[in-house]
Amino acid sequence: MKIAIVASPFASVPPIKYGGSERVIYYLIKGLIEKGHEPILLGTGDSDVDCDLIPIVRRAIFFPSDLKNIALFNRRVRLIEKRTERKLKMLLPEIDVIHSHKFDLKGFGSFPSLTTLHDPFVLDRPKYINNFPLTYYKERKKLNYVAISHSQQASYPDLNYAGVVYNGEDPSEFPIVLKPNNYVCFVGRFDREKNPHLAIQLAVSQGIHIKLVGKSDYGSRSYFNEEIKPYLDHPLVEFLGELDRSETIKVLSKAKCNLHPTGYREPFGLTVMEAGYCGTPTLAIAKGSMSELIEDNKTGILVEDFVQGYHVLKKCFSLDREYIATKTRKRFNYHKMTQDYIHAYRRVIKTSK
Repeated sequence: MKIAIVASPFASVPPIKYGGSERVIYYLIKGLIEKGHEPILLGTGDSDVDCDLIPIVRRAIFFPSDLKNIALFNRRVRLIEKRTERKLKMLLPEIDVIHSHKFDLKGFGSFPSLTTLHDPFVLDRPKYINNFPLTYYKERKKLNYVAISHSQQASYPDLNYAGVVYNGEDPSEFPIVLKPNNYVCFVGRFDREKNPHLAIQLAVSQGIHIKLVGKSDYGSRSYFNEEIKPYLDHPLVEFLGELDRSETIKVLSKAKCNLHPTGYREPFGLTVMEAGYCGTPTLAIAKGSMSELIEDNKTGILVEDFVQGYHVLKKCFSLDREYIATKTRKRFNYHKMTQDYIHAYRRVIKTSK
């Protein structure tokens, strides 16, 4: 099959630092090529992939750091979307199916296509232009979708789903560490959805060192100043900011536990999976997909809140790291993800005839 994979303009494939969906796209392309298929990426010009690349923008355009620039940023994104639409229409005679990652396929409903739902469903439109309210999907219910967890699918069950496909990466790129260092970690966005302040509070209350890895932008500036900044001088708190891939893996792999105090219905949690590749357990609030990613009391521990987490954190430290790595690598990897997407492609091609 020839598959047109449409990425966003917000990060390269693979991303240099932060960028969950772009990392998934990279491994999907890798898997499709290994299976003998021909993916074509419509993405940023600074992407580095082993397939044909059609640039939709010269280089990735990152979200602005200042709220006053968001209107100009959104206008630029709309121009890029129109350019992407033109390029995709020119490509139709050459391809079998379109696979979108956040690009609007409303104008391509008669062509075999599907969209992966990387983001949570929301009731209204937040400031991020690539997050859409329920009314957006109501107008596009005839399109095909793939959910990245059963929890995500259950939050909007009457869309036309071509399947549920768990994200996957290449576990061989992650070391298995059976004897970790004496710290816990948080890896993710510094905002009120991810709640890293709760991870800090838990670590400090237990007297254990915590390493913080991630990013913040205009949408989380006030949160960072109010909830994170007051802890940055604490001797147990090590703020590392946004790291590159290898440094992030190093932090995850050597941690005694990955803390994941999610505050929303998270569709998936790549850092939970990545920690598991290394044998690192995750202590997580049981929301969204966490119960699908974590085998409770085996690959991590699920709690109602981090007050409960206070009483079970040390139990997390004693979980079998070799079991965690083996189980996570078997359940979540790019080979399985790719095969599941191939089934979804064939399904939408068949139903489009």
